[in-house]
Amino acid sequence: MLWTKEFEAPQRRAATEAGPSRSASTSSSTGRNVGSWFVRFGPTIVLIVLGLLFWQFVLTRVNFLGIPSRYLGSPKGIIDALVTLIQSGYTGTPLWQHFLASISRTLFGVGLATVIGVPLGLGIGLNRFLDRLLSPIIGFLRPIPALAWIPIVVIWLGIGEQSKVFVIFMTAVLFVSTGAALGVRAVPQDFYLVARNYGLSRLQFLRKVVLPPALPQILAGLRTALTVGWAVVVAAELIGASQGLGYMIRNSSQVFDVNTGYVGILLIGVVGVAFEYGFRYFENRLLHWQVSR
Repeated sequence: MLWTKEFEAPQRRAATEAGPSRSASTSSSTGRNVGSWFVRFGPTIVLIVLGLLFWQFVLTRVNFLGIPSRYLGSPKGIIDALVTLIQSGYTGTPLWQHFLASISRTLFGVGLATVIGVPLGLGIGLNRFLDRLLSPIIGFLRPIPALAWIPIVVIWLGIGEQSKVFVIFMTAVLFVSTGAALGVRAVPQDFYLVARNYGLSRLQFLRKVVLPPALPQILAGLRTALTVGWAVVVAAELIGASQGLGYMIRNSSQVFDVNTGYVGILLIGVVGVAFEYGFRYFENRLLHWQVSR
């Protein structure tokens, strides 16, 4: 396509002209990257370490609000609980199976939301009637928390896997469809005029004119849906789950195993960050032709 070549050509020329200088400065650029990493994340790491040390100090020196220390947890207790989970699993199930259960539910729910939400969002963006019909409904459903769906979903679908996936799907599809609709609305009007002048079919118009400029917003919606879907998995696993990180958090709270609950929260946060940065990397590779990226 002509417009994508216009984006790619300056980048290729710049890469060709800068080739020798890049090879000569590889070591210095690596040093700068490491330095920038420490500048960006160093203060956060120091703050976390100081917070953990203060937490441990308070537990050993102060009777915090009269609450027994075993109900507050501790950094040392969290580390011990993590080691135990790695070695022995939780409730007879290896830790990796709890990971796999939560990740598979999230990916399945978000995948289903992608299959339905992207075409739905494209239709909303391209068709004024669908926009007027469905946009208010999506705007109404988006603020509803995942927990609010659980009683109804249990009545509809029971407590099996389909109910957990449905809760994730209902949350994710709203972000996916919104991202796709916003992407279509971001397509310059000149592109539509060019498509009419060239006599493109509807499929060619969608594939060559609409999707390329709309792709950044579509991917942003997918990224948001993935991270939100991963957060919602905790609520989804309140529905009769026997495996998963959300189940581990819920069950540990019922038996007052606070440190194991903290481990579950920590692992959900780590995987969520991995999802975020992993998808951003994929997004940047896929959108390499964009000058602004």
